[in-house]
Amino acid sequence: MNLSFNVLNQAMLTQVLHEVRLGNLQRCKALGLGEEDIYLLQSLPPTTLSRLAHATVPWVEVKIDSPVLHRLIDQAERDEQNERLINRALKLGASSTIMYQYFGLAHSETALRRRLLKIETRRGRPQNLSEEQEHALWQRWCQLRDQEGVENQLDAMMMLAEEQQISLAIVWQQIDHYSNGT
Repeated sequence: MNLSFNVLNQAMLTQVLHEVRLGNLQRCKALGLGEEDIYLLQSLPPTTLSRLAHATVPWVEVKIDSPVLHRLIDQAERDEQNERLINRALKLGASSTIMYQYFGLAHSETALRRRLLKIETRRGRPQNLSEEQEHALWQRWCQLRDQEGVENQLDAMMMLAEEQQISLAIVWQQIDHYSNGT
């Protein structure tokens, strides 16, 4: 007896019976069963269901939808990249405002992520930069902004925070200050 047939048959039968019990007949149809099949399975005694589950021949066919699989993999990779970007921004000292603006994260979600990453937040006003630091920051920002290969503003600001060894919140605040003249 081929064990893989047995496992597939059992899994399908279990899922179908579960969906029928919940009244999800459309889900059963989506799994490939017709109405007659659904009603037939529902009416079978336990011993017959057991024989179906342990049949030595496959009555379930697995088919891979390659385009869907590739889209799901691409989406999973984008999600992973986004998670890395979020964690990097938090580790660099991104404020809740930055996290909301770039990632749509609420303050509570940002706070939870900081706790999970064991990032301590500073209370009070952020440190002030010297005039030289502000000038160096703005000059480097202008270089990065015009440079090829910098995907977006946030990426450039994170590069600045890493290079200048200052928090991302301060970088963002300074760039906003110089860009908007506030």
